[in-house]
Amino acid sequence: MGRTLLILLSGFAVSFGILAYSKDRRMLESVDRMVNRVEDYSTKNTATSGAYMALNKLYQSNSWRTGYSSMYLGSDSLSVIIDDNSTDASIKANYIRVLSASYNSGSADTTRVMLFDGGIGEFAVWAKDSVTNVTTNDSSNNPDASLKMAPAPYMPEIDKTALTDEALAQGKVETGSAFHPNDGYPNGNFLASGSVPNVTHVQGDLYVHNGRTIYGIFIVEGNVYMDPDGALFGVVYMPNANTSIDHLGGGVDLGRIRGGVITWGTMDGGTNIIRVRHYPQYLNSFISNYASDNQPLRVVAWE
Repeated sequence: MGRTLLILLSGFAVSFGILAYSKDRRMLESVDRMVNRVEDYSTKNTATSGAYMALNKLYQSNSWRTGYSSMYLGSDSLSVIIDDNSTDASIKANYIRVLSASYNSGSADTTRVMLFDGGIGEFAVWAKDSVTNVTTNDSSNNPDASLKMAPAPYMPEIDKTALTDEALAQGKVETGSAFHPNDGYPNGNFLASGSVPNVTHVQGDLYVHNGRTIYGIFIVEGNVYMDPDGALFGVVYMPNANTSIDHLGGGVDLGRIRGGVITWGTMDGGTNIIRVRHYPQYLNSFISNYASDNQPLRVVAWE
């Protein structure tokens, strides 16, 4: 009996020892996992903080490219690199990339941010959808493909209500399925009076026919059709998707727009060409009156 009891007690002691060791090991592993998770959170938060710091600097000056190096936030090391097309050819023009990297003894993390640097007034064509058979020239009539932004990284905030209200106040609301303005419409000038631009709300399609030149801001709910010798001096704003600006074809000249185009739809010159010449004064008038809330620097991707 005594020997049996001794054996049982010894067995219990060994079992309790194994259980205690196993419990301690699980506790240590749990602590290690918790420490690793805290380190992961720390580097992620530091990398994110670095990105926000860089964005703040860029919003103050979009030419800032210094970044940060050998900076410490707590126990985390932080480095931030700012790149654009001048330093990395793989980055598209008008884009800025922010790489914010953080690491500590047990973890590392990187936040990547892509920004678009440029306002809608800097472009002759700003299109959400595809643009084909369209050329863009600068205000001196020199070809400049960089004035064409399509597909655009975002669509700007535009006060359509203010635009349509102004058109109504001016008596320039066209409710038919198609509008065929006469040459010189509405007054032979981009401006209605003083510094106020002409604003026409076309609820159907707009046709710019041969030998006719029209002026002002045109809000077009349908499509725009340009004859070869037709011209528009001003801004075309097309707020609806699945709409288009098309060339009607034929003739020896090109469908011409002097000013700018902002469209949720497409542009297609077909077998001909639609030529858009950038007139900043028309676009600036449009923006200052109806699209003033758009910042030129905008985040378009974050990971």
